[in-house]
Amino acid sequence: MQEFNFNKHITQLLKADQRLVDEENDIQINVLRDLVNNLDSQLIELLIADEKVREKFFIKIKDVYVFKQNDFIFYLDSKVLDGSYTQYANRIGLAAGGKFLTDSTDYVLDFPYKDCVLEGGQSTEEGNDVYFEFDAEANDYVEKTAKRKEIFYNNIIAKDEIDRLLEPKAFQKVVCYDANGETIPTTFNRDAELNKQRCNLPLLSNTQK
Repeated sequence: MQEFNFNKHITQLLKADQRLVDEENDIQINVLRDLVNNLDSQLIELLIADEKVREKFFIKIKDVYVFKQNDFIFYLDSKVLDGSYTQYANRIGLAAGGKFLTDSTDYVLDFPYKDCVLEGGQSTEEGNDVYFEFDAEANDYVEKTAKRKEIFYNNIIAKDEIDRLLEPKAFQKVVCYDANGETIPTTFNRDAELNKQRCNLPLLSNTQK
């Protein structure tokens, strides 16, 4: 009695689908793999109609047969079907689970530094700070910009720094000195133009204070 050859049997079954064969009647594995990944209904009907294939690649749940897609793909990866060729499409690239990454629809939105707090680079859209530096040649303060340094504080390693960074801040005994004398400020506003004017004021010596 001749031994049953399942590999040959499923090869002949698949060749009944004209989409899977080329001009020389050889199975194109890359086309077959795409149809399996997309759960092509025509292919599933072809497979489930065969008793041998149905027993191997389908599981019956009550009155419904469920296609064991991963088992079928594993079979394609581990066996060479008669008259088949080209396990992968005619291109080179990274693949996972038998699928090119560029063809995969399984995406994960992953955020780095999930356990960190970022300090810096947030003052403006460009992440630049404006400051004034005294120029001896011009005998005046020159406006300059510098990109803020982005510092990541880890919530475990640098817990103390994060606590101090996020905890409420309190100012005591704040006095504002201007041309009108001394006043107690109730709010703090950052005024770049006003700061620039203040930088142009002459410095007082110890005897003038």
